[in-house]
Amino acid sequence: MRSQKPLKVNNETFLSLYEDSDPTIENLNTATNRLSIAFPKMPEEFFILLTEFILKEKFTAKRLEDAVNHVIRNFQYKEFNISDIIKFDKRVKLYTGKEYISMQMQGFHTSEFEKRVINDEVYWVKKIDLLNK
Repeated sequence: MRSQKPLKVNNETFLSLYEDSDPTIENLNTATNRLSIAFPKMPEEFFILLTEFILKEKFTAKRLEDAVNHVIRNFQYKEFNISDIIKFDKRVKLYTGKEYISMQMQGFHTSEFEKRVINDEVYWVKKIDLLNK
């Protein structure tokens, strides 16, 4: 299990739902083998570069598996880009204390949120978002 780090995107904070371990060599080999079978026009060098990006982006084993399955299941073309794998994630929005209070003023009940402490900072997550991922 790895420690989670918030991700800031356009003034909003998100948290990946993937909390499992780093991918093993076997996980990486399985992923690249499956992709090379599904996309035979992709050169071997592409998969070397893809592996580098997967490690750099700190993928978990489950996120890698889900990303590969997503691309194989949904990609319509004979070739794909590294970004088609790298951009895959399941995230939930983290609300700051100020945003949490604002949501209550908009009619959300406190029971609809779950408290998360990440790196000594308190955030709030909508429970429904956790269920829908």
